[in-house]
Amino acid sequence: MRILYAETTSHYPSSAHFLEALRAMAARGDCEYSFLDESNYIAVQPSLAERAAHRVLGSPPRGRGSLNQALLAKAAALRPDLVLIGKGANLAPRTLHTLRNATGAMLINWATDDPFNPADSSRYLRESIPLYDLYVCTKRAVMADVARAGGRRVAYVRFGYKTDVHFPEAPSTASERARFSCDVAFIGGCDRDRAPYFEAIVAALPDLRINFFGGYFDRYPRLKPHWRGTANGRDYRLAVAGAKISLNLVRRANRDDHVMRTFEVPACGGFMLAERTPAHEEIFAENREAALFSSAEEMVAKIRWWVAHDDARACAAASARRRITEGANTYADRLDEILAILSAARDSAPEAAVAF
Repeated sequence: MRILYAETTSHYPSSAHFLEALRAMAARGDCEYSFLDESNYIAVQPSLAERAAHRVLGSPPRGRGSLNQALLAKAAALRPDLVLIGKGANLAPRTLHTLRNATGAMLINWATDDPFNPADSSRYLRESIPLYDLYVCTKRAVMADVARAGGRRVAYVRFGYKTDVHFPEAPSTASERARFSCDVAFIGGCDRDRAPYFEAIVAALPDLRINFFGGYFDRYPRLKPHWRGTANGRDYRLAVAGAKISLNLVRRANRDDHVMRTFEVPACGGFMLAERTPAHEEIFAENREAALFSSAEEMVAKIRWWVAHDDARACAAASARRRITEGANTYADRLDEILAILSAARDSAPEAAVAF
């Protein structure tokens, strides 16, 4: 099988999600693959002028034309049987039409975000939905909208973790311990609807050591003193290991029921306090593998209790790690799920939404 895979490594090593899995498949002789890194063409942080031009004039991001040309060039060289696109907000429908007509490849979209979230989507992305043979949603709530937009086959597949990235590793030097050791940590962006949760912690628990890693915390005066920059790769592991409690808030604008942290934090051996969602309740035994909350008040109360009970935290974290690492939750497992869904879709005549 020849697979052409396109996604960004802008958050490497967490993304691109399936790159290591494809390398392992190729090493076993199970596939031949080619990878197109979107970050080589589209800036992760466009300039202020570029953002203004896009917002006011609808100007495309710089590099989008080159990205589309590169995808067609790789397809012409590989002649893939399958094309796996991570998100694909900058791929034109005509590019996908041309690719399909030239190669006959099956097209799969790995929808890491809500394609109908105006803050994180594009006209290209929405118009391309009917062109994919399989649209893999990481959020159940978007599946019906994808089907209404013309999705041929729609499936639900959760995020996962990478075995060579997400594993326990404690801070080992004095400087690392000084940076990462804390009572509560959050790794991710400070979205506008998340900020009140973080501010509630700072206000109610002023004596706690709090670490925030990610973007936009510097915009909030009460949160900025606890902002510690970013944490990717090894720093991510150290941030989880250094915290008594790792918070996990979903992204409402994306209609999330879980996020990448759902699997990454337990895989790194951390104790997780997460928003109560159907997915989190399905994955974890509450208070035995993870703690859950439904409001800022409940979150603060849970923090007070769990930060004071070291043995209970350690037991829950160990149980959650077993749950995740022994439960087929790697991105290699997720790729197997996607390929199995595609195989089943090929064998069944009617086209419909499929939830797994």
